[in-house]
Amino acid sequence: MITLITGIPRSGTSLMMQLFKAANAEIATDAIRTEDENNPKGYFELEAVKGIVKNNQFLNNLDGKTIKIVAPLVTFIDLSLEYRVVFMIRDLDEVLQSQGKMLGKDQQDQQEKFRSIYSLHVEKSRQFLRANNISFIEIQHRELLENPETTLQHLIDFCSWETRIDELKSVIDQSLYRNRKNA
Repeated sequence: MITLITGIPRSGTSLMMQLFKAANAEIATDAIRTEDENNPKGYFELEAVKGIVKNNQFLNNLDGKTIKIVAPLVTFIDLSLEYRVVFMIRDLDEVLQSQGKMLGKDQQDQQEKFRSIYSLHVEKSRQFLRANNISFIEIQHRELLENPETTLQHLIDFCSWETRIDELKSVIDQSLYRNRKNA
């Protein structure tokens, strides 16, 4: 089985990869994209994912591993393989704010366009997973940060981990939740 970590950009997929690493999951990454001020603990990406639309054969070598694939690309996975998916969901206002800061651009005039695009990607990915009977769990970014015990227990149960919540909770760095929308 391959574990996919997915979500739209800036939804917490890198944090989830950190949690999987802390749970001693084998991570598929090539470390080409290194940490920076936007993701000081790393991105955990695999360059081959960028070419998945034309070639998804790299997935054949990932049995038992965890890989991050952005939501719009999930629909290009090889359906002959077995997956479980952790789908990160984050408030779109927070995503857009985080992305604007990361890109160093004021995208206010395009926020509605991006909100529509991201909503579509999330829904299309959900529909794809359901239509193909791929087991998945949705993790709300805000809940993970504000109520980690409950959220982490759901993750532990979904993944059948023997990891203790405290070990995982120590990975969560509240100071990195810099684009928080008031509830």
